[in-house]
Amino acid sequence: MSLRIVFEEALKPANIDLIRCTLQADGLVVYPTDTLYGLGGNFFSPVLVEKIDVLKSRADLPYSVAVSGLPMIEALTAAIPPIFTEIYRQLLPGKFTFLLPAAPALDRKLLKNSDKIGIRIPALPVLLQLIDQLGFPLLSTSVNRSGQAPMQDPGSIRHAFAQVDILLDAGVLPPSPGSTIVDLTVSPPRVTRRGEDFEKWTALGLPFQV
Repeated sequence: MSLRIVFEEALKPANIDLIRCTLQADGLVVYPTDTLYGLGGNFFSPVLVEKIDVLKSRADLPYSVAVSGLPMIEALTAAIPPIFTEIYRQLLPGKFTFLLPAAPALDRKLLKNSDKIGIRIPALPVLLQLIDQLGFPLLSTSVNRSGQAPMQDPGSIRHAFAQVDILLDAGVLPPSPGSTIVDLTVSPPRVTRRGEDFEKWTALGLPFQV
């Protein structure tokens, strides 16, 4: 059974130290975002990626990365397209995942051999501060088995995913289709999933393809 930490208390020094030590040892954490609960850990751990593949019964698609801000994005990407400046100003933090060209130095095992990386900056200040304090981005994927609906009840998550080391409990989250996903490696950008706040993307008036 995973260790439960009330999400609002995640920034206490003792909790940050515990979370950091656990994740540096390839541990698993469940944490809330502004859409769904996320299942993840230290993005730079290939062992963690394999653990999550097994838990989700999924090994084909890469996972997204939750970051605290622009400095982490710059470290993870090969180049930030000019269009991203306006997108960042108007839409982030927010309910979006943006696909950007991955930095050449990144281990492609972390990306399932993709040359793209999906970046999330959830509009959840406590989470962003936690990621900043940890000093590394969090792998981010919904809490579910492949093909099943995401789980939003922390009590159910604890029982169904007993292998998780730490659960950051923010209570039951409302149903969500997940973030809107936009591929910025192509021009015009391609919307690959119409999730929450898609209307905010269209309101920018930028050309896009589907």
